[in-house]
Amino acid sequence: MKPFKKLASYILVVSLLASCATPNPVIRLKSKETNTTWESGKEFTSYFKDGFVVHCAYHGTTGAYLVFDIEVINSTDEDFLVCPEKMVMFTDSGKWDPVINQIVYSTFPIYAADPELEILKNELAQSQLEANQKNLATASIAVAALALPVMVATASADAKDTKQRAVNRTEVAAAAAGTTLNFAEFSQEMNNIRSDQIYASTDAWINNSLRKTTLSKNESVRGLVYFKKPDLKKYRDLRIDVPIGENNFISFNYKVNLYYPSNPNVNPAYR
Repeated sequence: MKPFKKLASYILVVSLLASCATPNPVIRLKSKETNTTWESGKEFTSYFKDGFVVHCAYHGTTGAYLVFDIEVINSTDEDFLVCPEKMVMFTDSGKWDPVINQIVYSTFPIYAADPELEILKNELAQSQLEANQKNLATASIAVAALALPVMVATASADAKDTKQRAVNRTEVAAAAAGTTLNFAEFSQEMNNIRSDQIYASTDAWINNSLRKTTLSKNESVRGLVYFKKPDLKKYRDLRIDVPIGENNFISFNYKVNLYYPSNPNVNPAYR
C-alpha cells in the first residue's frame, strides 16, 4: 500500500472513532423525603398543608421534559383553581465559574408546560400540515399536466431526429416528471408521519397531563406535569413548588442520579 493510501486509511479510522456517539446517562430522581409510599413502581411523597394534600412522584423523562405524577386534593371550604403552568421547578445546585473563580448558584425558575397552550400549538401545526398536504397534491397534478405536452413535443422531435443518442429527450422529460412526482410522494409520506406524531402528542396532552381544574371541597385532580429538562450533569438538586393558595405552596425536593451503561451497577451521581 502506498504511503498516502495508508495515511488516508488512518485518517478515516480516526474520524470514525471520533464520530462514535456516547450514550446518554439514564436519569432517575430520588425523593429526599424518607417517608414515602409506592404505587405501580412510582415513589410518592405526600404533604398536608393549610387544608391541601399534594402527592408527587417522579414519572419519567422524555427528550425534552422531566415528568412528574402530581395529585392535588382540596379539603378547604374555598374553591381552588389548579394551574399546572404555575408549578415551578428550581435547582439549588451550583456550578463553578472560572471567570469569577467561585460557585454560582442557579436562580432560574422552570415553569411547567401549559397543556392548553401545547394543545393549541399542536392544532395550529396540524392545520398548517393539512394545508401543506393540499399544496403538494395540487403541485403534483400541475407537474403531471405540464409534463404531458413536453413529452409529446419531445417525442415528435425525436421521431424526426435520426442522430444516435444514448437517451432521447422524451425519456429525459419523463424522468424529470417522474422525479418530481416521486419527491411529492415522499413529502406526502413525511407529512403523514408528522401528522401521526402531532395527533399522538395532542392525545397525550389531552388524556394524560394535569389539566387546569377548579376544585371544590374534598375534590381532587391528578395527572402528569412536564418541566423542561435542565442540564442534569450540572444541577443535581431539584425542588418543585406546587401552589396551594395565594403566595403559598408545598415543596418537593429531589436528588438527581445518573446511571451510565458502562457501569450500571454503580450509582455515579457524584462521579
